Formats: sequence, structure tokens, C-alpha cells
Amino acid sequence: MDCYGFANARIVLDSRQESSNETNDRCWRRWLGFCTQAGLRTDPFLHTLSEQEKDLVSRAFIACYRTALWSKSGAIKGHRQRPVVTGTIQTATSNVAATFWQQLQPSPLHVKGGKALRSSVSSLLKAFDNLDPPPRRQKALTPKLLRAMYKLSGAGRNITNNTAQAACADLAIMGFFFAMRSCEYTTVRTPGRTKTLDVAHVVFRDDRKRILPHDCPANSVEYVTVTFVDQKNGDKMDMRTQRRTGDSVLCPVNRIYSLVARIRTHVPCFSGSTTINTIHIAGATVAVTNGLLLKQLRSTCRLCGGHKAFGFHDTEIGTHSLRSGGAMALFLNDHPVHKIMIFGRWSSDAFLAYIRPQVLEWTNNMSADMIKHDSFLDASDS
Repeated sequence: MDCYGFANARIVLDSRQESSNETNDRCWRRWLGFCTQAGLRTDPFLHTLSEQEKDLVSRAFIACYRTALWSKSGAIKGHRQRPVVTGTIQTATSNVAATFWQQLQPSPLHVKGGKALRSSVSSLLKAFDNLDPPPRRQKALTPKLLRAMYKLSGAGRNITNNTAQAACADLAIMGFFFAMRSCEYTTVRTPGRTKTLDVAHVVFRDDRKRILPHDCPANSVEYVTVTFVDQKNGDKMDMRTQRRTGDSVLCPVNRIYSLVARIRTHVPCFSGSTTINTIHIAGATVAVTNGLLLKQLRSTCRLCGGHKAFGFHDTEIGTHSLRSGGAMALFLNDHPVHKIMIFGRWSSDAFLAYIRPQVLEWTNNMSADMIKHDSFLDASDS
């Protein structure tokens, strides 16, 4: 057990619980603020209202939530310049309903005696969704940018390898090759259920697939397996394996070996529970955050040519761009959708929304394929 031991694990779990509770509390304070404005301050559970009146209050709250500015105490203090998007409202309604149920009270947002939203509430949310602007999805990151990021960071050089920038480059390339969520390899501001990858859940194997110790020679490693202990979708102990690519920079084996070696060499009291984003610099042990990684990704794009060099502006990419970039790379090489879903641990084909149809490489053979058959036989006409 390292210097942090079980105490660190407990702190992480407690912080996740506190984060969830804080979100519920914030939404509940806004519900109370809305009830105060609506003259229902003394009856926040709406005991005195009929079902029809509860339905009206529920829809009014949703409409208010979309446009209101709220104080920290939950009071309404004005109007927003831009309405809240529907996804955020849906999350808020779920949090408010959760508080009702925790107090053993029926949610006014849901049908009486059930967990389904009232039809009028669903219709209102759908109407707002139709009014929302198209989502600004992060563009998929390319191997070209990752190579530039690695070079710019100084990773792989003795004098600059133990820096936050070098660790960011290693983490980014690992995230790309395993289509990882940023919370799986960096520290995020609001932790969820997903567990950050730690050293114990990295396994090296040789070309005969025999397990190797972490202090083995780098060139003896042919495969690397990572285990996703707990994930956003609820799946646990999900393992994925990648093989050496032969590229000294863009190689999942080399980059994960570098991350583990950096921890083993520089982090005091490291152990299997040490997370993969841990670094020790200037006498302090710290964890790389997704905010720092985002800064490095965008600065690389900006300093190395921007849109002209990579096909996107620095403001169009984010940490999720690594996950969608991994999916894009597989998609452009004709890997079937179901295999990409399995590898990237998507529970649906929702990731397709991040595949950019405007990418030239995706459509470059479609026109030729579309004229291969001069006619189509309709079996029903026979």
C-alpha cells in the first residue's frame, strides 16, 4: 500500500458522493426558489394541489429553468441571455425528482405512481429540444496532431521527459489508442462513477503473450492490456488490449510503458493504486487534470499550424476529441461499427454522431462504388 493507501481511495469515493449530493442540492434549491416565486414556499411538495395543478407547476418550472438566472441560494435573480439546453434541463428534472423520492414523496414531474415523465412534460422537453441550436461537437483529433504534440512536449528526451507536458502527450496518445473518456486517464473537476486507470490495471505481455513485470525492458513488450474497473455505462472490469505499432511515437505500448516508467522512477511511495496520470515535479506529487490536457491539445493545434495544418481550429477540439479521434481512425480504415462499439465500450451507436461526414477520406471512394451496378434487380417484379 502506498503513502496514500485506503485513505486516498476513501477520499475519492467521498468526493464523488459529495459531488452528486451537491448537484441534487443545487437543483432542489432552485426548485424551492421557483416555489417561492410561485407562492408555494410553504408547500414545496405540492400537497395542496390537484394533479392538474401539479402538471401546470411542473411545466412552469421547466420553462423557468430554461431561461432563469439563479443565485447560489436558488433564488431567481434575472433572465439568461441564452436558454439552457434541453439536456441540462432533463438532468435538473431528474435531480429534483430524486429529492422527492428520497423524501418518500411522489414526483410532480412524473405520472402518478410511476417513474415515467408526464406526457405534457415530455412534450415540452421535446419542443425545447427542437428549438435548441445544433450541438457543437468536438472535432476528432488526428494522429498528425498527436505527433506534433509529442514533439512539442519534449517527451522521450531525458532532460524534458519528466514534465507535465510530456505526461500530457503520453496520456493523449494512450487515450486515442483506447478511445478513452478523459475521466479514465485524467483528473476531472466533478468525478463520476468512472475510475481513473491505475498502475495495477496495466498489464504488459511479450510476443508470446506472457505477462511481464512493469520493470521489464521496453523493447520486450509486444502487447498492453488495460482494465477499466468501473465505467460511466456501469460495466466493470472491462479489459482492452492493443499491440505495438512499430511507430516509436504513435504506439500504445510505448506511451503506456513511458507513463508507468515515469511513475516508477519519479513518484515516491508509488504502488498499484497510483493513477496513470500521476507525476512528481518540483518536489510535489500531483495528478494531470483534463483542464491541463485540454490546454496542451489546443496550444499544440494553435502553435503548429491550426486549421491549415490539421483541418480544424484549436477552439473546435477538446479532450473528447481523443475518444472520437480513435473511433474516426478505426472507421476510416473500414472497421465495422459493431467492432468499434465493442472496442470503444459504447453501449449504442451514439458515437457515430462524432464521425465527421465532411471528412474527405470517408467519401473518397463512394462515387466510384455507386456506379458499379448499372441496374438494380427488384425481386418483387419477377
